[in-house]
Amino acid sequence: MLVDAAVKLEQIEDIDRLWQGLVATLRDLGFAHAVHISVDANFSAPQLRCTIPDLYSQLPPEQDPFLHHLCNRYEVLTIGNAFVHHYPEVTEAEHKFITHAAHHGLNAAFAVPMRLQGSERFGGFIIGNDMDAETFEQSFHDMAEELRLFCLLMHRRIEDLTNTFPLPLPVRPAAFDSLSPREAEVVNLLAHGYSRQETADLCGLSVHTVSDYAKSGYRKLGIRNRAQAAALVHSAPQKGAGAPSDG
Repeated sequence: MLVDAAVKLEQIEDIDRLWQGLVATLRDLGFAHAVHISVDANFSAPQLRCTIPDLYSQLPPEQDPFLHHLCNRYEVLTIGNAFVHHYPEVTEAEHKFITHAAHHGLNAAFAVPMRLQGSERFGGFIIGNDMDAETFEQSFHDMAEELRLFCLLMHRRIEDLTNTFPLPLPVRPAAFDSLSPREAEVVNLLAHGYSRQETADLCGLSVHTVSDYAKSGYRKLGIRNRAQAAALVHSAPQKGAGAPSDG
């Protein structure tokens, strides 16, 4: 399960080793290439990790069409030269860039936004290979949601290691109604990629107490670990704010 792989990878303390592990995990699934890109709100100060060394030799990273056209909603979309006909808004320069990517083995891909335009910083992942459109959709269609969850956890860890700001406090799923307020906020934060120390700091608790709340919350939910909590959070209806309470 991809989320299980993410939980192991996010224990890595070095950004280069994290990226190598992320890429290796995706390649085992059949994705030859991966890009993680983010920019400031005004499209400046790009941060980039990419498996194709000269991908941006013809177009600066901050002009990537992914940033300009697809970071306006949380939706996994198919992109690349194989799917470019779905995007009539693509400019001539962007089309050349997409063709250039295809020549380097990135012909079909998933675009996975992690932050949207309007945030202080936004961007996400591009993950793909050299397949044609039909083969790509047949091979990976059922994996899109699991891939989004994997990317969420990996994006959160990349932000940790590059000292960019964390994800906003998450909305609490309705499935957590059976938990106490503290159990709900602890499990919810852990499921969204926060470390135990970060969860402790946000909730005003010790790491030991966070562990206790997590264990009791997992038991009530009928799950055993953070990976299962993450899967539950991203498949359940949500309600209310997830900010830590005073209680």
